[in-house]
Amino acid sequence: MTGSTKVFKETARHFHDVAHNGPGYVPVHPSHPHFCTELHSNDGILGDAREIHIEYCDQWAS
Repeated sequence: MTGSTKVFKETARHFHDVAHNGPGYVPVHPSHPHFCTELHSNDGILGDAREIHIEYCDQWAS
């Protein structure tokens, strides 16, 4: 991942939420095998970017 310090400081809670809650969420919700969040352009922190989707998956398909 690359980006400015400002963006990572202002969005760190989203990455932490996925890393902290994703592993416990997936086993409890087997029909929904991922945990995610999104940062939207109207949040005011992404500059010209449209959005960022942050996702935890218990297993990644190849």
